[in-house]
Amino acid sequence: MASTQSTSLRALIEPGVSKRTDFPLRPSSMALLVIDIQQELTCIDERSSEYKRRIAFPRMVANTRRLIEAVRGSRDRQSNGRGPELVFTYLEALKDDCSDLSWDYKLSGSLSDLPGPSSPAKFLDAIAPVRGRDIALPKTSCSVFQSTNLDYILRNLSVEQLVVCGQLTDQCVESAVRDAADFGYLVSVVEDACGAESEDCHAKGLHGMKGFARRVTTEQVLEELRGSYNAQSATNEERLPTQNASAGKESSTTPTDELNTDAISIPQSSEYVTNKDQGCHAAILRSLRAAGVKFLRYAVVDAYNTIRCKSVPLSHATSLLPDKSPFDSPVSIAEVCFAGLPTHADVPVEASGLTARNVLTLQPDMESLRVLPYAPGTAMIMCTAHDQRTNSLSPFCTRGLLERVLQAAKNDLGVEFCVGAELEFQLFPVDMQDGTPQPVDLTTFANSVTLNEQEEFISDLHDQLSAQDIAIELIHAESAPGQLELVLSYSSNVMQVADDVLYARETISACAKKHGMKALFLPKTSMTTAGNGLHLHFSFRDVGSAKNAFSDLTQSHGVSSRGQSLIEGILRHLPSLLSLTMPTNNSFRRMGPGCWTGNSVGWATEDKEEPVRVCLDLSTGLPSNVEYKLADATANIYIALTAILVAGMNGMKKGLILRPEATDTTRELLPTSLLESLNLLKMDESLLSVFGSKLGAAYIAVRESEAKIENTLEEEVIHALIRA
Repeated sequence: MASTQSTSLRALIEPGVSKRTDFPLRPSSMALLVIDIQQELTCIDERSSEYKRRIAFPRMVANTRRLIEAVRGSRDRQSNGRGPELVFTYLEALKDDCSDLSWDYKLSGSLSDLPGPSSPAKFLDAIAPVRGRDIALPKTSCSVFQSTNLDYILRNLSVEQLVVCGQLTDQCVESAVRDAADFGYLVSVVEDACGAESEDCHAKGLHGMKGFARRVTTEQVLEELRGSYNAQSATNEERLPTQNASAGKESSTTPTDELNTDAISIPQSSEYVTNKDQGCHAAILRSLRAAGVKFLRYAVVDAYNTIRCKSVPLSHATSLLPDKSPFDSPVSIAEVCFAGLPTHADVPVEASGLTARNVLTLQPDMESLRVLPYAPGTAMIMCTAHDQRTNSLSPFCTRGLLERVLQAAKNDLGVEFCVGAELEFQLFPVDMQDGTPQPVDLTTFANSVTLNEQEEFISDLHDQLSAQDIAIELIHAESAPGQLELVLSYSSNVMQVADDVLYARETISACAKKHGMKALFLPKTSMTTAGNGLHLHFSFRDVGSAKNAFSDLTQSHGVSSRGQSLIEGILRHLPSLLSLTMPTNNSFRRMGPGCWTGNSVGWATEDKEEPVRVCLDLSTGLPSNVEYKLADATANIYIALTAILVAGMNGMKKGLILRPEATDTTRELLPTSLLESLNLLKMDESLLSVFGSKLGAAYIAVRESEAKIENTLEEEVIHALIRA
């Protein structure tokens, strides 16, 4: 009779019945895969985040050493030599010029220059392959299964279980785990022996492996290797369904009835697994229900700034538990809706290349969940868009794009950006006299009349924003009639600021209607008054530091060299940036001399007629951030932030030298129309490449189609009021 040791684990799987937790580790059928733990990739310096420096990497290195020691010990104890295998994979090019690297690595900054044959990769002490006993595979792409013959090797070794550790959790580890699962391996990812740049990245990586692997701890792996989960019986090493033990084979340490397959088998403590995510989701749903919420609204923003959403009744979401989490891709939206439809109609622009063929699933970001005070029976959550078949992030997902750019800033430049936003809008009465739109007042900048007359509206708006944890630093009347400006709190959580802009816009519109008004974010409502902008402020700090790295008193203008390069990068791309931050014909009506926006490429300190302004701290008088004025609320906030940050990051990476402050004799005029700026965007390869060929082509096609529609300013105002 064959023992479970010689039985293939795959042969024991009962489709629809077996679970990953049914198969603890069998040393004779397993391999430990150590990913990218090498000196070149584990160095920690002052730019490293506190999490990476003090928690993630020390923990990963220490636990990986424990795992390697245990695997080698288990291998040495096997009399038949069939112990667990040990595989090291590491980044190393096959050619010294690195020309054999994947295109992804060639486009990934620091990863384009890897160790090679003349200067091989260096391993860490006690985390290094033993020649002749372990397997070492150099790789040149993210996934070890794509750039090596690992699958071929493992199958030759009869490996069926793969234990994975290493870095980075949300990149090479996740891709290896997913690929291994697809190749048919039973995968266990050791969550405390993996490392990432941030705690959030680590959590997202682990979440991305959900459904592809067991999540285990180092201690659990060690216990399973020691065999502490069974009765110390070599023939029952894995506690799999087996034949009854032969009569008379009673163990002196194990009761006979424990070997009876009819007996109830209770998992050992080392096998205890609970789905904490599902428990949290259930608690969230119960809390929402207690708050009177009836609908859960899943929202995305298309490339042209239309918020598209679907509502799921909370009763239905709750009914999905415990079999399925309602937060795991509960709804979908056609791919064409993300970048193929113009703002004025649900008719795809043919040149966008998008049709009704594909569907994208929405995956919610729990951090963005808000109960809507203007619709108290509804909670809304912002989502990323994913391919329905592969679950990969869609190239048309602008929210995901911004997240990727922010991660690139940390990985390639070692910086975290801080962002602030100033949102301007005008109030119009719902009932227009004689059919002619007129703002609620005719006041000027910082005038008390608007604050006095709109006190009830402002107070209600403040309460509704506060209920959503949207912090406001300042509210005041702006230059145009009936115009207010909300200054959102400056923050290092760039994604939250972007979400706050969207939530604030929705809240302002709803609150204005409640008070008999309509709020217009249209960039220009009259050619004789100032327009409505969305001013964006930027600074940065080194990862893991709280110090503002934008300012430096030892440098000219009091701006650090990297801060100056950031500004210069923005200025060099400014003509094409306008098509992304001022993306409508009406947007260009707002720009011009005397309009508080600037109309030429230039910068200055505290000059509000320049498009890029260095701002001084009110308390210290020192430079604190740079303001980008040529943006408005018709832009997709994720696209706008992505474009500006990428332009600045290009400047920082190249170490660009900042040009002198603008003067009347040094004026390079900016484009005066959307079409002109779009044509410049087509030639701006470094900026356009970030958006990818699909999103870039679709965006240009749709915006060009919109730019060719000619409306008068009066028609634009009427249309905006109808849609407000």
